[in-house]
Amino acid sequence: MDKLKETRILGMPAWMYVIVLIVTWLMGSLDAIPSNMVGALCFATIVGTAIGFVGDRIPVWKDWLGGGMLLTSLVAGAFSTFHMIPETLIATLNDFNGTTGFLNLYILVLITGSVLSVNRKLLLRSFGGYIPCILAAIAGSFILAAIAGILVGVGPLDAIMTYALPIMGGGNGAGAIPMSKIWGEATGQDSQSWYASAFAILSLGNLVAVLYAALCNRLGDKKPELTGHGELMKVPVDMTVEEKEIKPTPGDYAAGLALGLFCFVFSGFYSSKISIINHAGLGFSIHQFAFMIIMVAILNMSGIIPAEVRAGTKGMQQFFVKYMSLPLMVTVGIGTNLTDYVKVFNPRSLVIIVAVVTGAVIGSWLMAPLFKFYRIEAVITSALCMANGGGAGDIQVLGAAKRMELMSYAQISSRIGGAIMLIIASFMFSTFL
Repeated sequence: MDKLKETRILGMPAWMYVIVLIVTWLMGSLDAIPSNMVGALCFATIVGTAIGFVGDRIPVWKDWLGGGMLLTSLVAGAFSTFHMIPETLIATLNDFNGTTGFLNLYILVLITGSVLSVNRKLLLRSFGGYIPCILAAIAGSFILAAIAGILVGVGPLDAIMTYALPIMGGGNGAGAIPMSKIWGEATGQDSQSWYASAFAILSLGNLVAVLYAALCNRLGDKKPELTGHGELMKVPVDMTVEEKEIKPTPGDYAAGLALGLFCFVFSGFYSSKISIINHAGLGFSIHQFAFMIIMVAILNMSGIIPAEVRAGTKGMQQFFVKYMSLPLMVTVGIGTNLTDYVKVFNPRSLVIIVAVVTGAVIGSWLMAPLFKFYRIEAVITSALCMANGGGAGDIQVLGAAKRMELMSYAQISSRIGGAIMLIIASFMFSTFL
């Protein structure tokens, strides 16, 4: 009883939180939640925290299967798949994540905080070795997909083009959709026929990647020498710098948030209006998050951002990771139709999908030591964040791995890695189809 009295959820005493939760759920069931960002954030925060609280306390699940983060995403998917809450509330949560931009806000805060808090020299070295890790993950996924294709009678090329390409393609909007258009142009057929199966395959591949991420977290607990606990690169002695700890003020938080918002908006302007690459007619484009990472990295390496502002960005990152991750999982999961997993849930497809993700893991695992990367962090970012569902998949993978601070590298995988996959897909479709 004493322990229950001491338990606090969302900073509230447990009894107070339970009352708020029950009333919020009743209002949601009665379709009395406002159809705006306030209503969406209220429902997602209060209900999502409850699901996550339970998920982090279920034996086996909490250690091996993603804990509260994955359970929150799956339960939210069940809300929409089985119509457990009103359609207007589902639409409100979907709009909050997409149109209103909650997902973008979450990612930009994590990118700004994580990149600006890294040692400048270390940041440059880590980015320099990261692309080879991505390429190793792609190579590994192709090799194991081909082997699995031969074993189940699909054929190596079909296994790569039907399974590996969509899974490793950077998600749906930046991966499967443009990839399907490339397929349609190469074959002269309706692109929707390729896209329908590709979307189902990448959805299941995303789930496999999330499960692998949970296993990586567990492996890190068992073998601490394999992990940097959220740091990708092993820090050389000559790069360790003792910095005076700064306790950010409310003004520093405001400055950090404003800087992140500016970098996101400016990178979008650069991506759509200025970028030579995006206007060269190459058949692919670089996402604004990729440009944002480069921009924030340049600001870090220039040394012009005051220490207190960098502390503010890190403080905002820590707040979002601690309190906004579960609400985000609700808004991400609500857009997931669980029947998409069922569409490709047959032994042949499962073997190839698991082989693709496993191959990516092996490729990244072998490459990581060459660049002095911690193997677990390298696998999570350059392999599993390539094999997931894009931006939303990055959230799910990093959440299951309990390493949200790796968001900047995850976005490189989804955005730049996704662009690399479009180039590969264009070559393969035009050559072999």
